[in-house]
Amino acid sequence: MTDYHCHLLPCIDDGPSSLAESIEMARLLSRAGYHTIYCTPHLIKGLYEADNNTVKKGVADLQEALNREGIGLKLLCGREYFLDNNFIDFMNDLMPLEGTPYLLIEIPPHTYTGMVQDTLTAIIRHNLIPLIAHPERCELFRERQITDQPRKVSRLKNLLHRSTALHQPAITQESNDNKLLNWLIENRCAFQSNLPSFKGSYGEQAQSTANYLESLGIYTHAGTDAHTPESLEKLFGFNPQ
Repeated sequence: MTDYHCHLLPCIDDGPSSLAESIEMARLLSRAGYHTIYCTPHLIKGLYEADNNTVKKGVADLQEALNREGIGLKLLCGREYFLDNNFIDFMNDLMPLEGTPYLLIEIPPHTYTGMVQDTLTAIIRHNLIPLIAHPERCELFRERQITDQPRKVSRLKNLLHRSTALHQPAITQESNDNKLLNWLIENRCAFQSNLPSFKGSYGEQAQSTANYLESLGIYTHAGTDAHTPESLEKLFGFNPQ
């Protein structure tokens, strides 16, 4: 399995605070059946601002440590970009998920659809595909704001990311939030679910919305969004020993 969203690198954001914690997380991920992990530290101006070279070095150093420990994980580079007014400062040096055109984007809880559309349009013009991190945690996508039953978006993953010739089915509600979701689908954006959301780790609202979006076939990728060994122990239901 591949984890497309994980804060595995030590001492770079709000993830593990030491190499030992990173190794412990890696053991848990390997035990759970993962073989590839995208290391996706936050990039938030004024809070977490490590540059891309620091991320690349962190991935290389941690990979060496895991190899020494005999932990069979392949680590790849990535970032989790925070979509705010400062995002434009990073536009000339974007780091998509290594080996892919996907750029992992976190939409803040309180933002407006026009900003999301304008920023993601700029990303698309860079020939990248916005990958929306944990949309179930964003108020713009909450189930309670989607009042009508939408047309099911079946097989969306294959349609979105295997052929540009296929017409995409659309969600047709009248609310701004549904129009945004429809816009994201029509512009071939991708959607990453947080696995803990389905277990209620972020509350009942996020869990309900995750199940709802899953029922629509929205999700194209999945991630643990793990920050600590404890979060993985809770997710997987076992200890590292």
